Amino acid sequence: MSAMEQWYTNKELYEFMVDLSKKFESLSAELGKTQVMIRDYNGLREKINEVDDCIKALQGQQQGNREGSRDMWGYLIGGIGFVVALLSVVIKK
Repeated sequence: MSAMEQWYTNKELYEFMVDLSKKFESLSAELGKTQVMIRDYNGLREKINEVDDCIKALQGQQQGNREGSRDMWGYLIGGIGFVVALLSVVIKK
């Protein structure tokens, strides 16, 4: 192959450039869609984290209420036991 011969004609080079330009436009459009999807995902992720925090807070409140009611029943049973013990001591005298 001599130095004077061209590998591609000007028309072929032009067609390659046009095809490459179209591919870049398509890639740019896809990249734009991907950016929108990532932005939407990040917004959704933030909302999910907020809701998750609220759910954990509510579960903590409910568990606190359950523990409080358990403590109340423990005090009530302990108080009844104390009254019965006090009555048994008073009645023996």
